[in-house]
Amino acid sequence: GTAGQVAAATTPRNRDVITREYISSESMGSQNVLEVVKALRPSFLTVRGSHSVGGSETGTVHASIDGNRVTSLDELRAIQASTIAEIRFLNPAAAMQKFGGSAMEGPVILVKTM
Repeated sequence: GTAGQVAAATTPRNRDVITREYISSESMGSQNVLEVVKALRPSFLTVRGSHSVGGSETGTVHASIDGNRVTSLDELRAIQASTIAEIRFLNPAAAMQKFGGSAMEGPVILVKTM
């Protein structure tokens, strides 16, 4: 194989993604998505200081389920981990690129259900 293929095969898992296989291997299917994120990637929920003058939501972590509108993290409590295909963290720059102003200058946790 090429050097690129070898690097891809030996690269550690992406710290910004929680896969279905990983959720299954950690026996977390009975928990809700917010509990899984808190247990496996607490860094997803870390809020770094906002760089602008805005409302209280500016710069905070939000969620998007199946690519829909940006919503509160509380929405993740209603989703069972066993129904998840992937959980992905978007940093504030990537979130602004994908969602524009609705990302409110903060990171967004993308949840893809099956």
